[in-house]
Amino acid sequence: MACVPRFREPGFNRRPFGCHRYDVYSPKLHRQIMLFGRHALDLWITLEASSSVLSYCERPLIIPGSRPLRAFDFWVQRAEGEELLVLMRTRDQKSSDNDEPTSDIQALSGTLVEGVPIRYIDPCDMTEHQIALANWGTIIRDLAAFERFIPEPLCNDVKAKLDSRKSIAQLQSESSDFDASTVRLAIFLLLYRGEAVCSELATHRLTRNHFIARP
Repeated sequence: MACVPRFREPGFNRRPFGCHRYDVYSPKLHRQIMLFGRHALDLWITLEASSSVLSYCERPLIIPGSRPLRAFDFWVQRAEGEELLVLMRTRDQKSSDNDEPTSDIQALSGTLVEGVPIRYIDPCDMTEHQIALANWGTIIRDLAAFERFIPEPLCNDVKAKLDSRKSIAQLQSESSDFDASTVRLAIFLLLYRGEAVCSELATHRLTRNHFIARP
């Protein structure tokens, strides 16, 4: 039986001063998501791209004792358990650089709120993966717009063709009953589900020459 998400809607929607607002659609949750700041957008992409993430919710709870009020950036549900994610902000980074006492929010890392462990995330860890983030951003945007038009038999057919490592262009050529853009979307959906892999997504901008393989 599928698990019932602990959180389904954000509990706090106040935009931090100076943060850009991003309105996106989540194929995983089948609803609109409102995000504040580029780091939150990047973290959202990693959650959408990970087939191990079963569900998540943006800004589910206020961080206890936060002044000014601030929410956890995400609640995440995986098969092995839940966690609450907090993104490091500039103010927290300055405290670390100056060897000042750890902020109350930073000190929460590894503790529990409502029985859920908290993990503190340094955005610098994500900036090292900008190519992967850009590639997965493309995949997620395309699926958000066109997933409903992808025939499931085509996905099964493409997956069956992965008896050996093949490029996107090769798979498009071997699936000539469908237009190339639909085959590309089917490949994206297999990657998104974790039913196919592409190591080049982490190192090279997405093209028809990327090779797709079975996990």
